[in-house]
Amino acid sequence: MRRNLIKSLFIVLIAAGLSSCVGSSKQTTNKVESHYTINADLDQISAKDTSLTNLINLYKHQLDGEMNTIISVAEMDMVTGKPEGLLSNYLADAMFEIGNDFCKEKQLKHGVDVALLNMGGIRTSLSKGEISTGRVYEMLPFKNKLVIVGMEGKQLIELFQRVAYFGGEGISGAKMGIKDRKAVNILVDGKPVEPTKIYHVMSVDYLVNGGGGFTAFEKRKTFRHMHRLLRSEIIKHMSKKHKKGEKVSAKLDGRIYNVE
Repeated sequence: MRRNLIKSLFIVLIAAGLSSCVGSSKQTTNKVESHYTINADLDQISAKDTSLTNLINLYKHQLDGEMNTIISVAEMDMVTGKPEGLLSNYLADAMFEIGNDFCKEKQLKHGVDVALLNMGGIRTSLSKGEISTGRVYEMLPFKNKLVIVGMEGKQLIELFQRVAYFGGEGISGAKMGIKDRKAVNILVDGKPVEPTKIYHVMSVDYLVNGGGGFTAFEKRKTFRHMHRLLRSEIIKHMSKKHKKGEKVSAKLDGRIYNVE
């Protein structure tokens, strides 16, 4: 319980430095230091509370060590971008794989067709080189939880229209063009979307609950909460791949493109 408290304090410190809310499309692409430690300001604030100070001192070194644990290596500098970016592509692809692994684990009759992540939830870039646990916490500071939603193709098209309105978001499993802020030439698994077919979309609870104006989720047919944090699953995903000798990498593949 105490360890979770200190972790929460660490996250609060990160979040406090962010200038915009989770729904914002403004991106932060500055490089960040790879070493993490408890902010000294916290020590000053807590000086009036001896019990809190002692608690922080007790777990400070343990938490610093955990946050500085190297979990993977980035093959290149990765940032978000419009209509697509290396970092948003990587995270969406990771979500897509995590979601399909979950469906197999739970022996569901379906997999994940599309993964969607708003760029406003990605708060820093990822620099080439070693990736620590703390870096992922800084990149994904919000406690967004993963969900899988079943929806008809016509609602899925509405979802992509919202993506187009924002000029692009993190998607996987689909390809689309943007013309005059409208989605065109939408393909899922290389095929046109069928209006009455049920598609399963993996996203985060923030978006599914209407964040960012993604109201198409309200017309969903099914809802499955994975009860897993996006950040925690990304850390596991990176670590698992790293043990297999795979680095974190991505490419711009035209999954979202502008149409003149």
